[in-house]
Amino acid sequence: MAAYSAKAQPYLDAIAQVAFASQSVRDWLLRDTSHAARYAAATSLHSEQAAARPDTKQPFHCNDGCGRGSRCTCRPEGSTGLETDLMLFLGARDGRRFAVHVEVKHPGEPLRPGEADADPLRAACWARGAYQPGSVIPHDDWLTVILRSDEERTSPTLAPFQRRICHSEARGMMSGHPA
Repeated sequence: MAAYSAKAQPYLDAIAQVAFASQSVRDWLLRDTSHAARYAAATSLHSEQAAARPDTKQPFHCNDGCGRGSRCTCRPEGSTGLETDLMLFLGARDGRRFAVHVEVKHPGEPLRPGEADADPLRAACWARGAYQPGSVIPHDDWLTVILRSDEERTSPTLAPFQRRICHSEARGMMSGHPA
């Protein structure tokens, strides 16, 4: 499997492997969000996700970018972020589809300028068909999640993320989550 980055890859692998296999982890990722009830007991769409992006060596959408470069309208001015670290797709019982956009920051890694504001803009943009990259499967709703060090979980700079998870909480839910 190609490495995303030596520091981020173990976190990405742990999240993906457990979320693909565990209903309780998928429900936990959505906990305390406005999407928790609608997507409770959602199935993982990782097989469909892999088919939409067959050239990737990752078991998930990793580092999926806008593809529009300087023409991208899915980011605030000054933001350099054009990608999402990890995307998980879920399917609800009623047929609706859901994208979980996960930003992973290993302990001590700072957010880039505009990154927190760009993630929800990009997620909303990609849910609209006209702006959706071809490698992203169609979906109805989305959620932005940041995985961050325990000390920074309550930082006001993380407010744009709908779900904020600290590494200690993730370790308690996901086997294989790095220390």
